[in-house]
Amino acid sequence: MKSFVFQRAASDWATETETLLHVYALIDLDRHRQLAGLLRGCREATQDFPLTFVEDRWLHITLDQIPDKAAVDIPEPEREQLRAELARRLGDFPAFEVTIGSVLSYHSGLIADISPDDQLDALHEAVHGAIRDLRGEAAAAYPWSAQHLTLAYANGEADSDEVQRRLRRVRPSHAPLRIDSVHIVDVAADAFAKTITWTDLAEIPLGRAA
Repeated sequence: MKSFVFQRAASDWATETETLLHVYALIDLDRHRQLAGLLRGCREATQDFPLTFVEDRWLHITLDQIPDKAAVDIPEPEREQLRAELARRLGDFPAFEVTIGSVLSYHSGLIADISPDDQLDALHEAVHGAIRDLRGEAAAAYPWSAQHLTLAYANGEADSDEVQRRLRRVRPSHAPLRIDSVHIVDVAADAFAKTITWTDLAEIPLGRAA
């Protein structure tokens, strides 16, 4: 495990000078007590490793990033266009539930797998399509793969195998998560503190989020 480096699309992110707009699914642990227990157990099991744990209030799943411009250079009318287009595309998108876990010792931190993939992939495609159609291909450069929930960023080197051995003893090892909205957020990353924080700009409910 090596120290984490924040990315702007496929390049290093100049985190000391720029924030970027993202679309996130946010995590409310007050609504998801089993997930809160899983995360608490993982933190306790790995607290003596060089890891910066994500605070509860900053937990998120990244659905997309808008890397073509710094957030300050995207004016309010363009942000409103994005909000309206997401609302239109997600108006009939049903809320859904995924399973968080198992938690994995990754090359640069701790991540939790998310399954099943199909509805989360479809949600990303809807968000990604809105960004691409409004802003072009340069804004659609975020590399999507099997998605995850980040629990901690590495701030030094550690034995990933030993971290994983600790994580395997954590119970419960899985927890449900309901996704019923997405948020447009203005994200700041601190390369030294290894933290992600943001200003919440807009919440877009999924169509049948009851």
